[in-house]
Amino acid sequence: MNCICATEYKEEGKGGQIRATLLSNKATALFKLNENEKALEASDESLELSPHSFKALRTRARIYLNLQKYDAAIGDFKSAIKEASAEGSATDADVRALRGELKKAEVALKRSKTKDYYKILGVPKECTEAEIKKAYRRESLKHHPDKGGDEEQFKLVSEAYAILSDSQKRHRYDMGEDEDGFGDDMMGGMHGMPHMDLTELFTQFHGGFSGRGGMGGMGGMGGMGGMGGGGRRGGFPY
Repeated sequence: MNCICATEYKEEGKGGQIRATLLSNKATALFKLNENEKALEASDESLELSPHSFKALRTRARIYLNLQKYDAAIGDFKSAIKEASAEGSATDADVRALRGELKKAEVALKRSKTKDYYKILGVPKECTEAEIKKAYRRESLKHHPDKGGDEEQFKLVSEAYAILSDSQKRHRYDMGEDEDGFGDDMMGGMHGMPHMDLTELFTQFHGGFSGRGGMGGMGGMGGMGGMGGGGRRGGFPY
């Protein structure tokens, strides 16, 4: 067995398919470990030996996407689709999956040139509604003009929440629709929020408090424990 493998490797030499496959597998393993630069190097070497491998092209495209090199990722995904369509070992499912990954790369490129609402709120793209709400509460308090925050950043936080907290708008945003396509209602009922005081912000966000009179001590935010009532801790939902 070892003799056969050694003979095959010798016949193919360093430019053979076996080495190309090994390098492609190495790139995939490094990519999964988030070793993107090393993975990219292995992918480049693999593709030098086997430039028509759709799997190697797919791996390199994913690496480029991780590195936020969106144009390069899109180029490799397109090449991978072309090679997969012509390659006998690729299935229709492989091609469909590649088209889906290409679409995501195109959306990521578009998003990189516009506002990244997930980044503004500091949440991952797979975040839940509860995580969005928690992030909005945190960022809106941090940037609220009444607390000396930046008004423009507060507007962005409000805008991000208006989109990501609405399942339909979030889906359209994730699909890469133009921001102009959301229409004049993009901010929902939140246009006036940059001018709200903190009492109004909490009231709108949490549906009111039983002890609003006790909020006067919010200059230091330390007295928030008195804000609560009925199943709330410090005025916030559990």
